[in-house]
Amino acid sequence: MSVHTVLNAAPVVIGSAIDITSSMSSAASGIEITKQFLGAASAVGEAVKPFLPLISAVTLVISEIVDIYETAQYNKKICNSLMDRVTAAEAAVKTLQRRKSENEKNFRNLEYYKAFVRFVDVMKKIQIFIGNVSQLQGYKKFMHASSVKEKFTSITDEFDTVMSDLHFTMAVANEEQRKLDQESLTSDIAEMTKFLGRIEGGIIDNNNKINIVLQEVLIMKDKVEHMNSAQNDPSIWNMKANEIKPVELTDPLNGRSTDRRGEAPCILKKIYKVQEVACKPINIPETDSPDAKKIQGHLAILGKLRDSPNILRFYGLSYVDNNQVMVLEWAEMGSLKEVYDKYDIAWHAKVLIALDICRGLTFLHSCDILHHDVRCQNIMMTARMEPKISNFNYSRMSHGPTSDMKHITDVVHWMAPEKLQHTREKPVSYNFKCEIFSFGMLLWELAFEKVPYEKWDMIKIKEHVLSGKREKISWGKASPDIQKLQKDYAKIIDDPQIRISLQGIFMALDKLADEHCKVGTTSPSLFPDKKLDLDGTSQEPVPISISDDGGMELPDMDMDFSIDSIPTLLSLEEGIAAHKRKEINVAWECFVAHSDLGNKTAKYWQGYYLWEGYVVEKDRKRASELFKEAADDGIADAQLRYAFSLVNNPSIKFDRQLFLEYLTKAADNNNPTAQFNLGDLYLNGKLKIQVDLEKGKKYLRLAAHNNQPKAKEALEKMGINIYVDTD
Repeated sequence: MSVHTVLNAAPVVIGSAIDITSSMSSAASGIEITKQFLGAASAVGEAVKPFLPLISAVTLVISEIVDIYETAQYNKKICNSLMDRVTAAEAAVKTLQRRKSENEKNFRNLEYYKAFVRFVDVMKKIQIFIGNVSQLQGYKKFMHASSVKEKFTSITDEFDTVMSDLHFTMAVANEEQRKLDQESLTSDIAEMTKFLGRIEGGIIDNNNKINIVLQEVLIMKDKVEHMNSAQNDPSIWNMKANEIKPVELTDPLNGRSTDRRGEAPCILKKIYKVQEVACKPINIPETDSPDAKKIQGHLAILGKLRDSPNILRFYGLSYVDNNQVMVLEWAEMGSLKEVYDKYDIAWHAKVLIALDICRGLTFLHSCDILHHDVRCQNIMMTARMEPKISNFNYSRMSHGPTSDMKHITDVVHWMAPEKLQHTREKPVSYNFKCEIFSFGMLLWELAFEKVPYEKWDMIKIKEHVLSGKREKISWGKASPDIQKLQKDYAKIIDDPQIRISLQGIFMALDKLADEHCKVGTTSPSLFPDKKLDLDGTSQEPVPISISDDGGMELPDMDMDFSIDSIPTLLSLEEGIAAHKRKEINVAWECFVAHSDLGNKTAKYWQGYYLWEGYVVEKDRKRASELFKEAADDGIADAQLRYAFSLVNNPSIKFDRQLFLEYLTKAADNNNPTAQFNLGDLYLNGKLKIQVDLEKGKKYLRLAAHNNQPKAKEALEKMGINIYVDTD
C-alpha cells in the first residue's frame, strides 16, 4: 500500500486561517487614523496616499501588541525586550509624523516603500510571537527551548534591519540591546524549563509535553461563547455533560451523619463506580432553551478539567429522589475554610496546599478560564489534605457568571483594587491580574486562618484597599525553623510583583516546599484549634503591609502623518482575497512580491501555486522548500503542506520522522486535517508508527471539535462522544 493511500490523500488547506488583519479595515481607530493622514497628505503631495494603509496597519498592530503584553503570563523578560523595540517603532513613526516634509524624498522612493511593507510584516511577527511565548498554549508550539531563541533572534534581526532601512533610530544601542536580549532569553528560558519540569497538575502529560486537553478545552470554550451565532454547526448543540443513570449511584455501606451537608436541598454522599461522590443539586432550565444549552456546554467543559488533580472532578449529571444533581468528587474534609475553622493547619501543610491550589489555577488559566471567586471557602479538601478548586463559573448552581457579584459583601474581602472601582457607568472587566490578586489574599487567609478584613463592612474595605493599604502580617511565637518559613512565605505575599504571573508565585512556593517540606515527614498536618499562635496576639506585632503596583497605562496613540506616492503594492490580504475570487494572476504577482520581501506567509502561498501549477508550471521541489520556510515560521497550514509534500514526491526522499515532526507541529498548531491524520496514524499504526490508542483518540477529538468530518465519522464508529469522557 502506498504512503499516499495510507494517508487518505492530501488535505485541503484553509487559507483564511492566515488572514491576520481581516478586521483591520473595519476598526474605528484605523479609519480615524487614515482620515488624519489623508488630511495631512495635501501638505506634502498626493503621492503620499499609498503609504496610508501601511501606517494605519502598523499603528493598529502596535496597539494590539500593547494589549497582548498587558495580559502576558509567561516569559515577561522576553516580552519586555520586544516591547523595547515596539516602543522604538512607535517613537519612530511619531517622529516621521513631525518631520513629514523632511522625509518627502523617502516617501517617493520605491525601496523605502518596500521597506515599510516589511516593517508592517515584522511588527505582525512580533505580535504573534509575544502572543505565543506569553501563554502556555502558544509556548507549546516551540518544540524546544532553542526554538524560542532562534525565533526571537530571527525576528529581532529582521526588525533591526528594517529599522535601519527606514532610517529609524533605536533608543538603545545595538550592542547594549543585544546584551539585554541575551540575558532576558537565558533567564526566561531557564525559568520556563524549570517551571514546566515542576508544575505537573495535569498541565504536563506523560510524555513531558503540554497536555492536549488544554487545547481541547479552549476549542470547546470558544464554541460555547459563540453558541448563539453558531447556527450552521449543529454539533455544538450536542455538547453536554455525561449522563449517569440513577441506579449507578448507591448509598455508602456505612452511613454517617456527615453524608448530608448543608441545608435543603442538601449535598448527598453516594458511591459511583466504587468512588465516593457528592451529589449537588442543580437547576438547569428547559432542555431545549438557549440557557440550558449553554449550561450544558459549560458542564461538558467542566468534565474535561478532570486531567487536573487539583480541580474537583465532575463526573456528570444524574437524578437523586427525582432531583437533578451534579455528581462531583467527594471531599471528606469539606472546604478549606471549614478545615481551618475546626483545626489549626501545620505550616508545612499550608505550603503544600498553597502549591497545589496554584497548580489548579494554572491549569484553569491555561484553558483561558477564570475562577472569579478565589477564597478558601471554594477550595475543597480530601481526607489526604489535597486541595481541589471548586465552585468556579462552570460549576455554579444556575446563578450565572460570577461577574454578577450577587454576594458582593462576601467577595469584597478578596477583591482586586480595580474591581472595587467597578460601576455600571464605568465597568471594569475581571482578568488574570484580578484573579492573581485574589489568590494572594487567599494565601494571607490560609496563613492566618481567618477572612481578610474580618468584620469590616464593604465601604471600609474599599476605602482601605483603594488607599493602597492591605491586611497586616503579624506573626506569633514559633520555633526558629517555622519563623524562617513564615519569613519566606511573607515575601511571596508582600512581593509588589506578585500580580505579574502565577508562574512566579508557583516557583516561589515550590522553592519554599523544597526547603521546608521534606518528603516522607511524619509531622502532623492538623492540630487542635487555637493551638498555634498565628497572629501574635500574645506579643507586640510587627506589621508588614501587602503592596500592589497595579497595571501599566497604555501609551498615547495620537498620530498624524504625511507621506508621498509611488506605485502601490497589493497587501497580502488583498492577494489572498484575489485568490479566493480566482483572480490567480493578480494573486500570484502579489504573493511573489511579498515573498521577495521575506514574508513567510507569502512564501507559503507562492509554494502553493508552484505545487498546484497555478499561473506557472509545477515545481514541487521548490514548493516543498517554500512550505518548509513558512512552516518553520509557525504557519500551521504550511507545516501541514510541508509534511505532505514529503509524500510521493519523486524529487524528495521520504523521511518518516520529518513527516511525523511537521504533521505533529501542524496538529498542535490546531490544524484539523493534521489532527485527523495524526490521530489516524496513532490509532492504526500506519507508516510503522507505534500504536498509541490514547494519543490517537485525543487528536481525533481535537479534529472533531474543529469540525473535521472524517474525525467525527471515525469517532462515531468507535462509539465515542467528543464532549464526554468516560472511564
